Amino acid sequence: MYTPTRSKYNSPVGGDRFIPTRSLMDMDFARSAFSNWTPAKKPKEEEHFNPTPKDEYRRKIEEHFNVDSEGKPRRMLVFRTSSACKRKLSFIDELQVESPTTPTKPVNPVRHVTTHSDLILDAPNLRDSDCLKLMDWGRENILAIALGLSVYLYSIDSRKTELLLESDNYDDYPSSLAWSHDGRTLAVGFSTSRIEVWDAVRVQLVGVVEAHGGRVGSLCWNGHILSSGGSDGLIINHDVRSNGRMVSRLRAHSGELCGLRWSEDNVRLASGANDCLVNVWDQRCMQQCSKYLYQFRDHTAPVRALAWCPFKSHTLATGGGPSDGSIKIWNTSNGNCVTTADTGSQVCALEWNKHKKEILSAHGSGENLITLRSYPSLRKIVDLRGHKARVLHFSQSPDGSTVASASADETIRFWKVFGLPPCPSKGGDESIFSLKRMHIR
Repeated sequence: MYTPTRSKYNSPVGGDRFIPTRSLMDMDFARSAFSNWTPAKKPKEEEHFNPTPKDEYRRKIEEHFNVDSEGKPRRMLVFRTSSACKRKLSFIDELQVESPTTPTKPVNPVRHVTTHSDLILDAPNLRDSDCLKLMDWGRENILAIALGLSVYLYSIDSRKTELLLESDNYDDYPSSLAWSHDGRTLAVGFSTSRIEVWDAVRVQLVGVVEAHGGRVGSLCWNGHILSSGGSDGLIINHDVRSNGRMVSRLRAHSGELCGLRWSEDNVRLASGANDCLVNVWDQRCMQQCSKYLYQFRDHTAPVRALAWCPFKSHTLATGGGPSDGSIKIWNTSNGNCVTTADTGSQVCALEWNKHKKEILSAHGSGENLITLRSYPSLRKIVDLRGHKARVLHFSQSPDGSTVASASADETIRFWKVFGLPPCPSKGGDESIFSLKRMHIR
């Protein structure tokens, strides 16, 4: 066998000491030395040594990442269509169990989305109207519902029903309900423009306000301020501490108001009406100026479904009527429409999940569905079926786990669709909007 002699150059004369020139190298000698090299054998005392968990982990890494299933060297950075890039989940699970250096990562629990209602109540004489708000769930876990000429209080804890009031005039019926933030005071609007304020604990009338020129179909609270929307297109803010004194009066819409909601931070008020418009008002400017902050004209049907996002106070969801059927997400900081989705059916009500990035929508005409959607994509997650007519109203439980739906089929159904709030982890506060596996049953 031919053995090349060493180069006559024994020192890097004339070359750079950091980057030697190729002329100073004997490439024939380097190739020969590399081809005749063999790895050193392990000493006999190491051939039968007991491997530690760390050694076993290193062996598995070398075995699975350097050699494929056919014993060939594994190629790195291969295309996804190649079989060489497919990893076995069993191997990864095995590494997580056996490796002493790999920290165990907590697995997110499975959330079960129940598609059937847990409780059904009869609701005879529930009015089928787009401009009324006839149900509200208070902080004291009491559901207020207006049926015909009467208003009832249903205790979720005791499962008992109590009559709060009853009108003796067929043309003077309850047309809207709204609990105060503490769940102890209930405001009731009537078709004859009257608003009554009731102490629900003592079942006693504490005040009466008359300000609108027609029926009061929308009510909502902002602390001690009670906001009302009527068929006259007005929004009136009343201070209940001073016998309902008018604080501000807004010429809001040219048609009857269908929806009225304050934002979670009580700074902005959203209104929807039969004129197909959505107006957003700033509480800090209502007394000095009756001009809206933004006006959204994208809907092509009356807007009654309004819902403010609980984790982004400037985000508003709106739903259009029968000839519209769209859900739109608005950024009320700049007035832009962020997302829109065509549902193919009237959107009667919207309700956000307080614990996860989800929104629930109620629909009419067709299948009368309740649909759970992801946010911000508005992609459908699951449909809830059961109502035989359009779903008119939504109201959420104080803990945010359950939603009550009232339908024109004269039933109220309770859905545990949102689930209980997640418990904080021991290692620190975990985001309530982390990705979770979902099981639909």
